[in-house]
Amino acid sequence: MPGSDVELHAWIDESARVANAEPPAYFLGGVVAAPGASEAHRDALRPLQNTRRKLHWRDIDGPHRRRVISVIKGFDVQHVVVVGTPMDSKRQERARALCLERLAWELCERHHVIHTTLEARTPSLMQRDRRTIDALRGRGGLPKGMRVDHGNPLDEPMLWIADQIVGAVGDAHTGDGRWLQALTNAVELIRIEL
Repeated sequence: MPGSDVELHAWIDESARVANAEPPAYFLGGVVAAPGASEAHRDALRPLQNTRRKLHWRDIDGPHRRRVISVIKGFDVQHVVVVGTPMDSKRQERARALCLERLAWELCERHHVIHTTLEARTPSLMQRDRRTIDALRGRGGLPKGMRVDHGNPLDEPMLWIADQIVGAVGDAHTGDGRWLQALTNAVELIRIEL
């Protein structure tokens, strides 16, 4: 990972596991990288798309996942995933807000991220995210200068990395740890109680 004098950005995606998950869990993960290296990461990921859409963990099979994980392992990035359990499926937005609060703290305080991009959602759900971010700023949980945006995953392959990582962590949570094990020490897991 680049030294602390390098400006760092994070791209964030989510996943949830309810079926076959004990306990049900919500995952919010970010990939931390230097913006200068990100274009090379994007270029390495684009050929792995199997459609014109984003690279999505749930849409690819085992051999494709193996290729994707192999490429991601070569990136100079850090992955941080907050795992919130037990998740009440009727209160998923509450789970997201709690995980976002912890992830934002980790990214700011421990990784010195200055710009974060959350995967875009519906306008009303993005507004919820903005309220959560504003509340964090109000409590001093985020530096006022930290920029937080939403990004379209069709236009931003860096969001695909976060999707792949939370997918691998979700699979490990439901009993298939091979993808997470393949990433060795590149994924930092933070567990919180919801």
